[in-house]
Amino acid sequence: MRKTELLKGSTEMVLLSLLAQKDMYGYEMIEQLKQLSDGYLHYKEGMLYPALKRLEEKEYLNSYWQDSIEGPKRKYYYATKVGIAQFQDQWEEWNAFQDLIRKVVSHTYEHTQK
Repeated sequence: MRKTELLKGSTEMVLLSLLAQKDMYGYEMIEQLKQLSDGYLHYKEGMLYPALKRLEEKEYLNSYWQDSIEGPKRKYYYATKVGIAQFQDQWEEWNAFQDLIRKVVSHTYEHTQK
């Protein structure tokens, strides 16, 4: 599976995980994800902002504008109670899915090593 497909499939959970912790603006999210993933998760603005918009439409996120001492106002996003519950559900589903994939792939891998 290509990196782009993996990013698309995990974007909602990843963004909710960040915003469940604290309010953040777009560039801050991009940098935080890059840092936490040792550069693997490198979201571009063209992917990030449409995803944030979809999450707002689902009422998983809200946003507000705040002045910045370093330049123009910034739009901050934060997870709603519904968004945090959604993140928790996705986290549980993700862990169950990982366990199943690991089980299947490990079984196959062991048989190919004989």
